[in-house]
Amino acid sequence: MKTTTYWAAFAALVIAGVTGCSNDSSEVEEPDVLSSSQVCDGTLSPAAAAALERIGGTDGFTEIQIAGDKDYRWSLEEAEKHLQGAAFSHRCHVYKEDDESGHPLMSIRFSAKSSHPDPVEAAPNRDRDKFIYPLGLYAATTGYIGADLYFACPTEGAKGRMPYVQADMFSLENQMKPGSSVKDRMTILNSVSRALAEELGCTAQAKLPAKVPDALSE
Repeated sequence: MKTTTYWAAFAALVIAGVTGCSNDSSEVEEPDVLSSSQVCDGTLSPAAAAALERIGGTDGFTEIQIAGDKDYRWSLEEAEKHLQGAAFSHRCHVYKEDDESGHPLMSIRFSAKSSHPDPVEAAPNRDRDKFIYPLGLYAATTGYIGADLYFACPTEGAKGRMPYVQADMFSLENQMKPGSSVKDRMTILNSVSRALAEELGCTAQAKLPAKVPDALSE
């Protein structure tokens, strides 16, 4: 129920942002078409870029346009600002090039955290499509709805010093190509997280491998 409520609120914000961009049709510009390696500030490795193309079934993508700022795109710098206490957290919203639904293929956000889930207690459960990956402090995918990755990376913000960073991804099943794997989504989330860890200077602490290992068995 919590995940459903969160996603509903998130979807409402996306729709509101798109509507805000559409109030004056004379100012609306088509977003730039990006390759898979260009999305999310160019943070996708070759393996992650290939995973995005498998998930979307295309090699052309766009990112959300923020009302009043047609040049806005998510960046590592913006993510770092949020971790340091910026009031609003922009997500990296990725859309398929030809999408007309207004719904993103996937959306990624980073948050500073004081704790993280225990991967031992959060055992994999294939009946619920839950898979745990041995990377960072905690990494899991659940069905087609989401993926989470926690890694060690101290940040200083409005709430004081936080020892961990959470990367979360939401996706919509009806936007994804049938047959794409849950590991593809973790490969993308891990790649963007590795880039942010490097930006924050915590690569060694984060312990995020270049290649995502297979999920743990039950």
